[in-house]
Amino acid sequence: MLRIIFINIMFLLFTHIAIADTQSKAVIKIIDKVAGKSYVREVSKDQVLNFRNILLSYSHCIKEKEGNNNFASFIYLKHVNQDQYIFKGWLLSNNISVSQVSHPVYNIKLLKCL
Repeated sequence: MLRIIFINIMFLLFTHIAIADTQSKAVIKIIDKVAGKSYVREVSKDQVLNFRNILLSYSHCIKEKEGNNNFASFIYLKHVNQDQYIFKGWLLSNNISVSQVSHPVYNIKLLKCL
């Protein structure tokens, strides 16, 4: 229980420290596993990206202050015809295995925040 509280406190602290570098656009790479093609899309903060049968949006895109290649974004992903989210959580640009979207057709990766 203490471990969960500690992780939440550290997460809130990281978010508070990095919030000064919040960006207005996210660059997302969508990989179609069936067709073997990849697509790179820019998404603005108030925009909902309609990509085939999924809707993608984000609320925060954070750039690390010390390094220029570390980004994190809070992503919302759902099917067009459903009201439930497939994925709602943080995507990390460098640690893909920690924050991977599990979808049968698409892999979604965060490339950078602009």
